[in-house]
Amino acid sequence: MQDVARNPAPAAEGVPPPSDDAVARQAARLTRRVGWLTAVSMVVMAAILAAGAATLWQERQDAWRRAEREAGNLAFALERDIARNFHYLDLSLQGAAAALAQPGLNDAEPEVRQMALFDRAVTAQYLGSILVLDTLGQVREASVQLPVPPLQLADRDYFAAHRAEPDLGLYVSRPYRSRLRQGDASIALSRRLDTPDGRFDGVVMGALRLAYFHDMFSRLDLGRDSAVSFFGTDGRMIVRHPAREDDLGRDLSQAPTVQYMAARQSGSFVGTAVTDGIRRLYAFRQVGELPLVVSVAFSVEQIYAAWWRRALIFGPLLALLCAAVAGLGLVFRREMLRRLAAERALAGLAQRLATLAATDGLTGLANRRQFDEALAEAWRRAEAGQGLALLLVDADCFKAYNDRYGHQEGDRILRAIAAAIGVTAKRAGDVAARYGGEEFAVLLPATGPEAAAHVAEALRRRVHALDLPHADAPAGRVTISIGVAALPPGARAPGAAACLVEAADAALYAAKRQGRDRVALAGALQAA
Repeated sequence: MQDVARNPAPAAEGVPPPSDDAVARQAARLTRRVGWLTAVSMVVMAAILAAGAATLWQERQDAWRRAEREAGNLAFALERDIARNFHYLDLSLQGAAAALAQPGLNDAEPEVRQMALFDRAVTAQYLGSILVLDTLGQVREASVQLPVPPLQLADRDYFAAHRAEPDLGLYVSRPYRSRLRQGDASIALSRRLDTPDGRFDGVVMGALRLAYFHDMFSRLDLGRDSAVSFFGTDGRMIVRHPAREDDLGRDLSQAPTVQYMAARQSGSFVGTAVTDGIRRLYAFRQVGELPLVVSVAFSVEQIYAAWWRRALIFGPLLALLCAAVAGLGLVFRREMLRRLAAERALAGLAQRLATLAATDGLTGLANRRQFDEALAEAWRRAEAGQGLALLLVDADCFKAYNDRYGHQEGDRILRAIAAAIGVTAKRAGDVAARYGGEEFAVLLPATGPEAAAHVAEALRRRVHALDLPHADAPAGRVTISIGVAALPPGARAPGAAACLVEAADAALYAAKRQGRDRVALAGALQAA
C-alpha cells in the first residue's frame, strides 16, 4: 500500500514548495563527494598499513629463517667436530688393540709397552685415559701412569656390553664419574678384544672428559633461554649448556622433543622442553653413525626479540602516518558534511511539515485532504480507461463503543482497523486514508467491481477475526461495514469523481441497513 501521507503537502500560498528532486540531487552529489573522499582516505590508509604490515611480516620471517639457518649451521659444525674427535680416539683404540696382538709385547719393559700401545693419544687435552681391561674387568694397561693402577671396572656398562655382544664395534658409554680422576665427569669409547679363536679377551677403552663439550658449548653465544644438548638416542643426557647439576645421565627418554630427535638423522622443529617449559626452535644432527645426538635450541621469544623492538618503534610511526592521512581527509570531509547536514535538515523539516499536513495523526494513514488529492489524480487516470474502485469503510456502532469503553479504547480500535486496511490493500498504487471519524476510504486503481468486492470481503473478515469485544454490536465484537463502488477498466467515466464517492457512500448505507458487518456493492455509475 502506498502511504500517501509521506508525500509533502502543497505549500501555503506565496511560498514556493521546496523541490524534492533538487534537494535530493544536491544531497546525492554531496554524499558522493563525501563517499569518494572517505574511500580515497581509506584506500591510502589501507595501502600504508598493508605496506607496513608486509614489511614487518617479512622481517619476522627473515628473523625466523636466520635463526633456522644459524641453528642448523651450529648443529652441523658441532656434529663434525665431535665426530672428528671421536674418530681420532677410535683410531687410538684400534691402534692399541693392534699393538696388543704383536708378539713379544708382553716381554717388553712397561715404558716401552706403554709407548707402543698408546703413542701420542695420551697428550690429547681432553683425553682422560686409555685403558686395557682383561676378561675380569681388571686394568692391565693404562696410558696415564705407571705402575698400572689396581682398578676393577667390570661394573661399567661398556664392559658388560662388549662381553655380551661380540660384534658390537665401537661403543659409547653412558656418562660416569671417573675413579682415576677424582670423579671427573667422562664418557668412554670402547672396543672389544678377542683371542685368535674369537673368545672374549677384554676391552680397550678411552675416556673423554666432558669438559671438552662444556668448553666447546660455552664458546657459543646463543642468547638467553637457548641451549645446546648432547645425548644418546636412548634419552640419556650427556652434556647440556647451560649446565645443571642433575643433567649428567638424566633420563629424558619420555620427553617428546628427545623422542623426535632420537628417531631421525637430522632436522629442525619447534617444541617445548619438559625441563623448563620454554618453547624453542631445535636443530639437531646424529653424530656420524653413533647413537648420539647434538642439538642447538634457540628460544622462540629471543628469536623475535629484536623484531619486537623494531616493531614497537615502526608501529607507532606507521600509526602516526595513518593518523595524518586520516586527519587531512577529515578536514575536508567535515566541511562537506556540515553542508550536507544543513541541506538534509532543511529537506527533513520540509518533509516533516508535508507529512504532518498529509497524515492522520491517530492512524498513520493519509488524511482527508491527501485523500481528495489522490482521488482527483486517480480519477484522471480512470477517465483514460484505467479503471478505479473505492471502498468506504465504517466501524459499526462506534459511538456506542466509545460510550461504553471510552475514547482511548475507541482510538485503539481505529488503529487496529487502519492496520488491517494496510495489510489488505497493499499494492503499490493502493491508497488508504482516514475519511473522517470512524470512517475510512481505500482507493484501488485499475480494479473492477468483482476484484474490489473481493478485497472488501477480505478486509471485513480480517477485522472480524481480530475478535475485539463490543457488547453493543450485533455480532458481540468489533465489525465493519463496507460500501464498494467501481469504474471498471475501459469503462467511460460518467462525470466528476464525486459520483464514485456518492455511489460508495450509498452502498455503505445499504450495508448498514442490511444488518452491518457486510460488504455492499454499488450498481453501475451514472452521470451526475
